[in-house]
Amino acid sequence: MQKKSFFLFFLFIINISFSQEEKPLNNPIYDNQIYHFGFTLGVSQTKFQIGYSDVFANQNVFKKILSKYDPGFNVGIIIDLRIWENINLRLTPSFNFLDQKLYYIKNNVEEIQPSNNTGVSNFEIPIYLKYRSDRINNGRVYLLAGGNFTLDMGRSEKLQETDNLIFKKTNYSIDIGFGIDFYFAYFKFSPEIKYSYGLRNMLVHQYNEYSNMINHVYTRALLVSLTFE
Repeated sequence: MQKKSFFLFFLFIINISFSQEEKPLNNPIYDNQIYHFGFTLGVSQTKFQIGYSDVFANQNVFKKILSKYDPGFNVGIIIDLRIWENINLRLTPSFNFLDQKLYYIKNNVEEIQPSNNTGVSNFEIPIYLKYRSDRINNGRVYLLAGGNFTLDMGRSEKLQETDNLIFKKTNYSIDIGFGIDFYFAYFKFSPEIKYSYGLRNMLVHQYNEYSNMINHVYTRALLVSLTFE
C-alpha cells in the first residue's frame, strides 16, 4: 500500500507539472553546464530476502524466520557530469543509517538477531546513468540505472564469539529509479524513487543454531529522496 501511494503521488505531480500551458523558463541555461553539484536527503525501507536451509525445514524449535522492512535515513552529495544531450553520469556518495536484523519466532516469542543490533551506518558509493526526457516548461522526468557499493562503517570484519548472527561488512547492488526535475530560478529540485537489488550474500556462516538455518540473505531496499542541485 505504501509503495502504491508513492507512485500515485508521482503521477499526480507529473500531471500538474506537464499539463499546463507553455510558460517562461526558469534558469534556461542550467542544462548547458558540463558538471554541477548538489545534495540529497532521503528515507529508506530495507529488508532481507531469506533463503532457508534444510536444517530449518527439519527442525521444530523455530516456527518462522522473518525479515521486515525497517526505516532508515540517507544523506549525501551529488556530483553530476553531462556526457550527452540527455544523458548524465551521476555519483552520489552518501551515508545511510538503518537497521539490519532478522526475527526468529519461537513459541510465539520474537527473538531479534543479531541480539546486539544497535543500527548500521553504511557509506555508499552509487554511480548511475541518468536519462532525461526533453524539458517541458520547468520540468522533466528522468530514469536512473547503475550500481552501488556499500561499506558498513561501524563494524569490524572480526567475528565475536558472542554474536549468533553476523552480516558482511560490504555489499554490492543494482539500483534503478525515476524522478522529476523541477527548475526554479536559482536551483533544481527533484523528488526521486529508487529500488536497490542486493547481489551479495550478506550472511557470515558461523555454524550455530541461528546461522545453520539460513543459506543466504540478500538486501532489498526502497529509497525515496529529495535532491537539490
